[in-house]
Amino acid sequence: MNNRRLRALIVRLQDRLSEDDRKRLHFFLGNDVPRRIRDDPSLGGTLSLMESLFDQDKINDDDFSFLIDAFDEIQCLDAVKLLRGKRFSFRISMKSSRFRTYATNSIEWNQ
Repeated sequence: MNNRRLRALIVRLQDRLSEDDRKRLHFFLGNDVPRRIRDDPSLGGTLSLMESLFDQDKINDDDFSFLIDAFDEIQCLDAVKLLRGKRFSFRISMKSSRFRTYATNSIEWNQ
């Protein structure tokens, strides 16, 4: 899976995170990421943290509730609001995309 939309959202989200938000996130997810990532709360380190979550399939376009829950726990409510709002639109878009693929395949098969 490509996860392009979620990656774009995460890049936009980075602009909303303070240095303290990043430090709290890295500490909170300490058991879920390698120590070298946990110890680097810079922008690059936080993107590496997100990449690690993708690699472990803890987040993807279909389900990024793990990330929402983490931001909720560290009281980063702006991030929670942004992610929750996009979760609904991702689901609608994914269902629409699957329907179009199914409809296209069905039309081709029936011809």
